[in-house]
Amino acid sequence: MHVVRIDNESMQRVLQRYIEQQREAMRVKDSHSDTGSAKNIDEETPSDRVTLSEQALQLQYAFKALEDAAKARQEKVDSIRKDLESGRYEVTGAMVAKRLFES
Repeated sequence: MHVVRIDNESMQRVLQRYIEQQREAMRVKDSHSDTGSAKNIDEETPSDRVTLSEQALQLQYAFKALEDAAKARQEKVDSIRKDLESGRYEVTGAMVAKRLFES
């Protein structure tokens, strides 16, 4: 059994190639419709199929969740930074101590 490792860069190359093939298929289809060809273009156009394993799908979901969490965290950091700069965010020593004991 041959196992292929698919990382983000590989996935991007595969997707880019797929997009290029689809564009080429559309150009061929458009050129056939312009000439009045009666053939079914779908029969002439080769297609590829990519099937992701369950593990790959889970990794894709996990990466998406990490990206979303990082984005939300950055938004929170930006909000607190803005409040600190404007003087609306105040932290007391008691608040810091309480949070230290909670962790």
